[in-house]
Amino acid sequence: MQDIEQERQRKQDLLISQIVDAGYDTIAFQVYCEQIKQNGSQDIDLWTFEELQKTIQDFIKKEDQKEVEKPSIQQNTNTQFQIQKIQDDSNFITEVECQNPGRTKLTDYIMENTHKQVEIIMSEYISKSDGIISSYISFKIETKPIGWVVNRRFTDFLKLRDILVMTYPCHLVPPIPGKKLKQQTGAAYLEKRMRIMELFLQNCLYHPLFKTHPLFSDFLEINDDAKLKEKFNQYERQKGPSKPQEYTMINGSCVLEISNELQNYSNSLSDYLKNSQDIYKKTGNNFSKLCTDLENLTNTLTAITENFNTLDKLTDGFIKQTKSQGAIEQIQFVYQELSKFVTGWQYGVNFQMKNVKENFYEFFRYHKKMQSSAYDYLQSKNQLQQKYQNLKNKVNEKKEQLYIKGDPTKWELPPDIPKTLKELQFNKGEAFKYMLPNETKQVSEIREMYAFMNHQLQEEINQMIDFRIKVYAKKFVRMGQMRALETAKFHHILANFLQVLAEMQGSTTGQMYNRRASVFIDKRYDQFFGIIPK
Repeated sequence: MQDIEQERQRKQDLLISQIVDAGYDTIAFQVYCEQIKQNGSQDIDLWTFEELQKTIQDFIKKEDQKEVEKPSIQQNTNTQFQIQKIQDDSNFITEVECQNPGRTKLTDYIMENTHKQVEIIMSEYISKSDGIISSYISFKIETKPIGWVVNRRFTDFLKLRDILVMTYPCHLVPPIPGKKLKQQTGAAYLEKRMRIMELFLQNCLYHPLFKTHPLFSDFLEINDDAKLKEKFNQYERQKGPSKPQEYTMINGSCVLEISNELQNYSNSLSDYLKNSQDIYKKTGNNFSKLCTDLENLTNTLTAITENFNTLDKLTDGFIKQTKSQGAIEQIQFVYQELSKFVTGWQYGVNFQMKNVKENFYEFFRYHKKMQSSAYDYLQSKNQLQQKYQNLKNKVNEKKEQLYIKGDPTKWELPPDIPKTLKELQFNKGEAFKYMLPNETKQVSEIREMYAFMNHQLQEEINQMIDFRIKVYAKKFVRMGQMRALETAKFHHILANFLQVLAEMQGSTTGQMYNRRASVFIDKRYDQFFGIIPK
């Protein structure tokens, strides 16, 4: 164990000296590690020292090369936009420089503690006073293993999400619960909202870009409500990016792409999201019905248990009154064991119902909401595309009319064009390049944002599905563990009952039951559920 810790510290020191202290972009390095190894930026134990050393060297070489090539890239990019190439929308792709994310306490911690998995947990809520009359619900948020503990109200989540949407308009920001006109304080309702908001934070933490936003780190760390309010106000006064160059991306560049392949993907995605959203809704409704069915079953089992308890009391009264012995005492014992058997059955059904609610019903409700957000995101991309097409057509029609009239003085030509007026009058394609430069620039800027969002669409959908798989795995592993233990516990109860019946028949089969195993099952059962079956 000591050797493992020493090796881990050695790798940690290497990262800090070669990446952090050397001033390289820690977020870009994490992304680079993920490209080489899954969870490579999260778990330092996945790397040998030699592998990590080589990866750092390759990353530094790549970053240094990017610095050398920057001027030529910028020059090529500027040439691209001076030409205003807006005619070919079937096969267009380019890359432009944008902003790099800054460092935050959260991203620094993740980088400096790659062997630790950061988790965001919400497990408690309390009602707080908000003046003489009104009150609000505050939700406790723990960020482990950093140790941050804060309390946030729903409006804080709403502001955080709005700022993320404003900052990253070309990205799919996960949903939060909807606003409610009338405050509800029921435990089941609040727990459901709390789990959705927890998924929202976990989703942001899992997203390579959202977790780098300074406000996300502040949201998880700052305890002073007034200070957090100042942070909110600071970002709410800002405007979101209107062109890719103003955007913030992990690697400092935005890819702009328009192609027939992406258009086909977009069209197919629209049908897929609508159809799968309907299936998620139906699945959620089916699990809701299953919860109702299980609740009816547990009520029925409660009634049956009461029946056996009543028979036990009646038989006990009869024995005391008549001083009877023998078979009547045995049948009373059977009633008692049947009551325990049905009670155990009922506990199993209750656990199944809890499992269904938390791991199926609410899961599919949340991801139906996520599907809806993805569909809205796709519609935003389509609206931006339509805006670009409409403006492009409008400007082209105006250019066409001006060109037909043949009066270049009305074309608003810039003074430094490399063509004579006569050349432009006999070359419509060249004339269209330079006519109405302000309106053409507006078309180009909208096209850039559309092309960026168009390229980003597939990556954001994949990110959404990847997070869903992660949640699937976590929830269903837990569900499988609970189901296995519940089955084992019911087997224990059933074995006890069979032992009683076997002993009544004079058989030795029931004596083979292993009591030590039952004690082990009891402990594991109570550890998971916190309930001791009667």
